[in-house]
Formats: sequence, C-alpha cells, structure tokens
Amino acid sequence: MPFLIHDGQTFFKVFFERMQQRPEKVYGDGMGSSYQFQGLTLSKQFKPYQG
Repeated sequence: MPFLIHDGQTFFKVFFERMQQRPEKVYGDGMGSSYQFQGLTLSKQFKPYQG
C-alpha cells in the first residue's frame, strides 16, 4: 500500500535493551558476515542517480 511520509512524521521507532550477559561471539566479527563493513547504498527499489 503506497503512502507519503511528511516532514516530522514518525515512521519507525528503535528500542535498545541490555543483554543479560556478554555474548560469546559478536555478530560480524570473524564469522563472515555479509553486512560487516558495507558502504552506504540504496535499497534495490531505488534506481541509481544518472545525473
């Protein structure tokens, strides 16, 4: 369903919660994560600017 986002409109909220204990492995650290160190890119729904 298409919709418009207006200036100042809230369209998502992020909540952070503390872990009960430190994890044994940190995500991306030595586990071959495809998201580790990626650059800023647009999602596949957007065409690259051909200016």
